[in-house]
Amino acid sequence: MSARATARRSRTLLMAAALSATAALTLTACGGSGGGGGDDAGAASDKADKAGPTGTASPAKDEEAAAEAKDGESGSAAGSSDKGKSAAPGVCASGTVKVEVKAVSTPVNHLLVVATNTSKSACTAHGYPFLRFDQDQATTPVIDKSRPQAPVTLAPGKSAYAGIVTSAADGSGGTGRKAKKLAVSFQGPGDGSSVGDKVDAPLPGGSVHVDDQAQGTYWQSSQADALKW
Repeated sequence: MSARATARRSRTLLMAAALSATAALTLTACGGSGGGGGDDAGAASDKADKAGPTGTASPAKDEEAAAEAKDGESGSAAGSSDKGKSAAPGVCASGTVKVEVKAVSTPVNHLLVVATNTSKSACTAHGYPFLRFDQDQATTPVIDKSRPQAPVTLAPGKSAYAGIVTSAADGSGGTGRKAKKLAVSFQGPGDGSSVGDKVDAPLPGGSVHVDDQAQGTYWQSSQADALKW
């Protein structure tokens, strides 16, 4: 073999070796980058799936929190349904007044509510008593014409009176039902909201017949005024 041929062969072998080395380096770089990047991306993805978006609760936790909040509101509402606002000094309310319900012989289908001031200071019976038979959702309607010229103020030991028409004498109130409980609440001045706790007042004889025409009067200073409606 001539010297020129030998030199050409040597250059060919060197070029082939260089190309092989370059290819090997390229494959190594691609494999390292792809393998490492794939593992890192998979780990990051797993962490993201487990952690959720930064600063954001998962939908399941959001639903649980909303449900707890709703239950809390329901509990609060149920707890406050039997209580009114605290009574200001001088306002007749459950803590300072004794409530009784009495039967009357006339007029027919009537009861008398008596509220006696048991405190050592005068108090005012504002508006009319909120009357609720059994588990009724609404209070008994009031007879507007029974409104007195001024609220009734009670000295210690004195009483205010309210009449209850339990049912229509002519039967216009429908079939009616037998009520076994009566809750009485007092009003505050001006806003018509209840103050203090409700008072469970026993009914004469343990029950009374009421129908859709049942209604009550404003607080009055005398029994006669309370029973004339």
